[in-house]
Amino acid sequence: MKNDEYVILGGKKYYRTTAPILSEQRWAEMEALVKQSIEQDTTLELVLCIGSYEEIVRGKLFLLNETLQSFLVNHRVVMAKEIVEIRYPEEKNQLQLEMEAEI
Repeated sequence: MKNDEYVILGGKKYYRTTAPILSEQRWAEMEALVKQSIEQDTTLELVLCIGSYEEIVRGKLFLLNETLQSFLVNHRVVMAKEIVEIRYPEEKNQLQLEMEAEI
């Protein structure tokens, strides 16, 4: 997913990406994963396509509106068509985030 095309805004790197097509099957898979994370009370990591660049958002997701295919994460509404990937955060990234939060 990473390539050499990126832009730096506010000290953060944003890599170039493309938004996937949102099919009914893809929506059902996303919805099932989010519902599972709610039941297990776990954090997820989203890779979003915002203006042709990827942005990573971490947090607990909640299904906001099934008709509009949207989620709520960290007080932010995310449309399913913006989501490139949903994954569980890697352990090393989680530890790094906790250390940054302590500083």
